[in-house]
Amino acid sequence: MDTLLKPAPLKKGDTIGVMAPSSYVERKDIEKAKAYIEKKGYKVFVHPQTFERHNQSAGTQLQKTLALQGLWQRDDIKAIWTATGGNRSMSLLDSINFEAMKRKPKILIGFSDVTTLLNGIYAHTHIPTFHGPVFKFAHDYGKQIDQLFDLLGGKKVAYPWAKTKVLVEGKAEGKLIGGNLSLFQYLPKTLPDGFYKDSILFFEDCHEEISRIDRTLLYLKRLGVLKEAKGIIFGQFSSMRDNGRPFGFTLEEIIREHTEGLGIPVVMNAPFGHEKDLYSFPLGVKASLDTKKKTLTLKETAVGK
Repeated sequence: MDTLLKPAPLKKGDTIGVMAPSSYVERKDIEKAKAYIEKKGYKVFVHPQTFERHNQSAGTQLQKTLALQGLWQRDDIKAIWTATGGNRSMSLLDSINFEAMKRKPKILIGFSDVTTLLNGIYAHTHIPTFHGPVFKFAHDYGKQIDQLFDLLGGKKVAYPWAKTKVLVEGKAEGKLIGGNLSLFQYLPKTLPDGFYKDSILFFEDCHEEISRIDRTLLYLKRLGVLKEAKGIIFGQFSSMRDNGRPFGFTLEEIIREHTEGLGIPVVMNAPFGHEKDLYSFPLGVKASLDTKKKTLTLKETAVGK
């Protein structure tokens, strides 16, 4: 496994920068989240780009790129927390200066549409990124935010697996790679070859038709992505749709079909996704999955030396 370029741990008093790489946000939501995070002892700088609007998007691609890279290069900004998800973060991958990022490893937090940036930056730089709540909803989480800050501070974290359902028993060890399934499907062919190999994949999704999840998993299977995995963790698939003629297959049936014969542990209903139970995963960090003990254990910190 390639050596990680770990950012410095985040501590109270440090400044967190906020920008919006996807859809636009309302100022009142960001101000509410800002007050919540500042009450926890962190400083927050909200980049002006956060409140830009260009159709559904939070400004143009140029505005977003300048905001992200500007925050990244500032010495006083210790972490970048994406404002929200939505659409169009993938376009930033064409204009990011990854070499400049490598010279200043920094914390990046987000999920959903930000899946493209989390995986893209890790794949190009080997800097761990953090799949966790977007800034807009920070005040809606309690213990999940505490777990995120423990993770960012280099502390040992735990994952509650009581509701997790084991589909295939086993043990696995590999780097954590994944995010939103609908976005992740586009990455194996557009990011550096093999960034997903020897990994424990983790997937979640929402507001998708069951038939599309079926096609996406089949596509990843045919690409050979699932075969390269050491284990697969499926999180929350919320508000799923079944429009028109009933598809008939359940999510569990689809997952079982497309992971059959892989010979790796597979679990579902893990605590992450577009619901309240969103615990944070560090991308690129080595982890161990044990279905018998129902545990996911990080084998190293995502920050520090």
